[in-house]
Amino acid sequence: MTQVEPRLFDCFWKRVLKDRSRHPAILADDGSILRTFQDIEEERSLWRARLPGFSEGDCVVGALGNDPSWPALLLACWDRGLIIAPTEPDIPAVQLDRILQLTQAQGLVRAKTIQRLGYQKIAWKDPRPDLLKITSGTTGAPRTVRFRESQLLADCRNICETMGIRPEDVSLGVIPFSHSYGFSNLIAPLLFQGTALVCSNDRMPRAVYHHLQKCGATVFPGTPALFQALGSLSDTTEPVPTRLCISAGAPLVPETSRQFHQRFGRKIHSFYGSSECGGIAYDREDELERSSGFAGTPLCGVDVVTIDKNRIAVLGPNVADGYFPASDEAILDGKRFVPGDLVEWSNEGLRLIGRVTDFVNVAGNKVHPSIVEEHLRKLPGVVDAIVFGIPSVTRNEDLVAYVVGSPQLSRQVLESHCREGLSSWQVPRDIQIVGQLPFNNRGKINRSELSKLHMESRSEPEPD
Repeated sequence: MTQVEPRLFDCFWKRVLKDRSRHPAILADDGSILRTFQDIEEERSLWRARLPGFSEGDCVVGALGNDPSWPALLLACWDRGLIIAPTEPDIPAVQLDRILQLTQAQGLVRAKTIQRLGYQKIAWKDPRPDLLKITSGTTGAPRTVRFRESQLLADCRNICETMGIRPEDVSLGVIPFSHSYGFSNLIAPLLFQGTALVCSNDRMPRAVYHHLQKCGATVFPGTPALFQALGSLSDTTEPVPTRLCISAGAPLVPETSRQFHQRFGRKIHSFYGSSECGGIAYDREDELERSSGFAGTPLCGVDVVTIDKNRIAVLGPNVADGYFPASDEAILDGKRFVPGDLVEWSNEGLRLIGRVTDFVNVAGNKVHPSIVEEHLRKLPGVVDAIVFGIPSVTRNEDLVAYVVGSPQLSRQVLESHCREGLSSWQVPRDIQIVGQLPFNNRGKINRSELSKLHMESRSEPEPD
């Protein structure tokens, strides 16, 4: 079988097998062994035997979740010259159908079943991808990002070197393996250097806390929402035994960092990345007091350059070849990626301050929600806040704020605080105190989607 380029991960995987064949590779969240490295290799052969009906260049959508079969399936697909598109098994049927159409998949692989599909194979132009990441890109429209093994490997190397993730580490796999963050920080290091991982599908904060006590994980990749929830748990006095806690998916706010450190004695290191290139920046230092959204400095092997005020471009061998089906070379061209994030540079590193698409037009005055969020977080008792715009008949858009904070907070106190430090038109028309922010399963908040949900809730009839 002719390949476009050598199976790069397989070269490193053979070294891992030689050195650590009978060592634990995949663990359950109670610490019991699910797979050794040799077990993965044998399972790889079993998967390969189940894929003979597919031909080189076919695309298969892998919907396994955080299943211990994931590494073996990935290797087996690449053995067959297949292109794999990871996704979650529990997404709504409408979304799954959209992904199958988007990738023109010839197969849908679940943990126990393989379904053949009748889509016409894509005639890929060189270079043909090895893996497709499903993303909304910078536009909000679903599309895929085309990756070759060499780019995935470069990203993995950058992450392991920068974060100091070692072969002898054990990573807690609670973030989805199918997402860019989970693939780069969990699946890729296992294949690249033999870093074992814990498979966990229970993302309830108290369960995660107990798993951390039992599973022996030394590295804990999480999201701000998860760290916030863990820091808010009652009756959790035991320290987190992991040596390294990593947060990605959304900007980390200082109150979450402080609360987590006070409770568990661990610093949370911010990690900034994107589906289009993997890791971009990382907070390497142990300093606790960081400004909201601080993302650190560029990863080893990654070049970050300023292209406009508050805009950056990412360059390096980790940058993907492009989007599919519609390319957008101004954003992603195989050498350079321009994120849709707004950033501020300082001597310490870069700080995320919002998205280009998040500006709100209030009666002709444009404001970025991050300005209002930052001011709200200055009020004692405020843990976090999200601000977004909704349509307004008289002012084009109005600002709405969802705030997480102490029981003593009130809407009146928050509104007075805003009036003291913001222009009158920047004060949210609606302020709601909530128990938690509406993060999705990727640890992100989509302001446009949140605006729609807020409008829908306002239009619902009041209960009798």
